[in-house]
Amino acid sequence: MKRYAIKAILGIFSISFFHFFPIQDVRSEDAGLKFGGFQWGGAIELGYRFTDIDGSRGRYKETVNLMEGLRLFDFSLFGKNLNPGTGLVDYLSVTGRNIGDPFPAARLEIKKNKTYDFVTSFNQYKYYFNRDENFFLTDNYKFNSLSSILTTNLSVFPKDDIKLNFGYRHWGRAGDAGVPRLGFPFALPEDLKEGMNEYLISADFPIGGWDFHIKESFWNFQKKNKIDVPEFFEDRSENTNTFVSTIKAHTRFGDRWDFDGAVVYAHSNGWSNITTAPEIGISSGNGKVQNDTYIVELGLSYQIMKSLILHGDYRFHTYDQDGRQNTDPFTLDPFLSNNGLVNPKTHYNLTAHTGTLQLEYIPMNNLVLRGGYQFQYRDINQEFFGYFPEFAGGKDPANTTQWTNGWVGSVDWKPYKFLSVFGEYKGSNTSNPYTWISPDNTNVARVRIKYDTPIEKLSLKGIFSWRRRTNPDQNYSVDAKDYTIAATYQPTFIPKLSLDASFTYEKILDKKDIFDFAPFAFQTFFFNSSAYIYAGGISHEGIYKGLGARIYGSYAKTLTENPQRYADWNLSIFYKNKWLIPTLALERTYLHDRVNPQDSFDAYLLTFSLRKEF
Repeated sequence: MKRYAIKAILGIFSISFFHFFPIQDVRSEDAGLKFGGFQWGGAIELGYRFTDIDGSRGRYKETVNLMEGLRLFDFSLFGKNLNPGTGLVDYLSVTGRNIGDPFPAARLEIKKNKTYDFVTSFNQYKYYFNRDENFFLTDNYKFNSLSSILTTNLSVFPKDDIKLNFGYRHWGRAGDAGVPRLGFPFALPEDLKEGMNEYLISADFPIGGWDFHIKESFWNFQKKNKIDVPEFFEDRSENTNTFVSTIKAHTRFGDRWDFDGAVVYAHSNGWSNITTAPEIGISSGNGKVQNDTYIVELGLSYQIMKSLILHGDYRFHTYDQDGRQNTDPFTLDPFLSNNGLVNPKTHYNLTAHTGTLQLEYIPMNNLVLRGGYQFQYRDINQEFFGYFPEFAGGKDPANTTQWTNGWVGSVDWKPYKFLSVFGEYKGSNTSNPYTWISPDNTNVARVRIKYDTPIEKLSLKGIFSWRRRTNPDQNYSVDAKDYTIAATYQPTFIPKLSLDASFTYEKILDKKDIFDFAPFAFQTFFFNSSAYIYAGGISHEGIYKGLGARIYGSYAKTLTENPQRYADWNLSIFYKNKWLIPTLALERTYLHDRVNPQDSFDAYLLTFSLRKEF
């Protein structure tokens, strides 16, 4: 409340600021500067945000994290060659947004038609999290970290049908976290320093009726996290190198046969060191891990008749891992453990054969039906040498053989121009080597319906999604269902007016086994939740000449084990003209936590910005 007077003064000044500009239309399409054989254009938007936060600032940072200060909301500069094909560059652009906020981004693109395309982008994400009540349920129960992602790719086209790619990607994480350690009733501060670098080269080219894609990539992951306080010292270092080779091929045999094939091989090897000094004593250890992944995929399609196609797919994948460490799990004899005489080992192997047979039926141009059956045979073998084998997995960590199968199908139907229906279902409970190397099963179902009503420019959309993941070894399952209905409307009698609204109901059933030291066994914990989410907005760009406004808001209410209410609404007023575009936005956001009222907050945000387009 203490800044309301300042906000009121700024609001009066900002509204009055609109009158400094005469009523003019927005710049024409011919606007821009011609210089050096290029036509240049772009925009820049600079502003200042005021905040007034009551309640938990920590929870506000975790949920919203928009703080007070000067911000560069948008920046763009592009240039187009007035004589394409001449010179080294046909097009270039530089963009940036949200500079100063927790999620800034920038992008650079330079290209020459049919010669090369260079793109590099940078993104940052600042995360803040604090959960005292979940102290013993997670390694990082609180953290304040900054993640950065840099991607660079150069595509070269020696010929029209040949493409070479050279790429680099970097991910890094720095900051601090609070982690639980045995013997301490509070979290210990940990310095975070983690990073990953990927280098890749790939080629796309044809040979004798075949289209090939070949890719080689190298990944390096490093972690150097440290706890250094008077009561405790811990230094963890990790390094993992991964090589991935991929070959894909596609061809047609005659008019009826279509073939796809792929081979992927990945090899990883890494080490980890840990040094601790609890209560002045020193303990150190090291671990090594090596794993190999092989994936072979074959797909064959046969056109039985014009409207009927048979698809057959087969995938073989195997994952083999060997590991050795002498610090975790815990040993019964501290003398043996501290002197490196105990050396627990683990060996894990997963082999799976997955097959799918489907019929695709196209009775009409606007209807595509697919249906079939999918199966997977999976064999898991795990060996553990050391104390307490329970730590190696769940209730059954050793060997598992499973046969899973189920129906799969989809429908894509557009009976009228104003109505479209899409749905798919996958109930075969198969594991996917591309997403997670584990014995997890996944069921998926989605339905999407879009209806353009007889009222012009009024559209309705309904979406249902269901995803279920289970792990047979650890009695783990997550069942998530979302039901959404949305509407958009642009009345013809007010061309620059648009309205949108949506409602979502979400239900999550989450169950997992967590090791409990008190009974020294795995206990089942339930983390069920459900939520109602409402959202909507109104935008009008033609109130008077260049004057426009938009108001939008959202409201979410969670139930079951974690009842909360979260709301956010924003009113912005802007004035488009050929000089500067001023915008004034007032936002209110709040969260009410019934279980932990001290985590609630209520905040007002006032932002004034100026945008220049050229």
